[in-house]
Amino acid sequence: MHSEMATECDACGQRFDLVAGGACMRCRKVYCSRHLHGSWVRRLMVDFGSEPLCVACRQAA
Repeated sequence: MHSEMATECDACGQRFDLVAGGACMRCRKVYCSRHLHGSWVRRLMVDFGSEPLCVACRQAA
């Protein structure tokens, strides 16, 4: 799926489609999929209802 909306990742500055990434529920920053989820397993967990937490917030906890 591809949308018309894109933004830049707060971690790496790369432009990405909003469908591919999102916002962290803890720090409220917008990240690409690599910095938000970190892995496809974590992405799947978020798709099934886990809170979207970025890699940095998960490591800090």
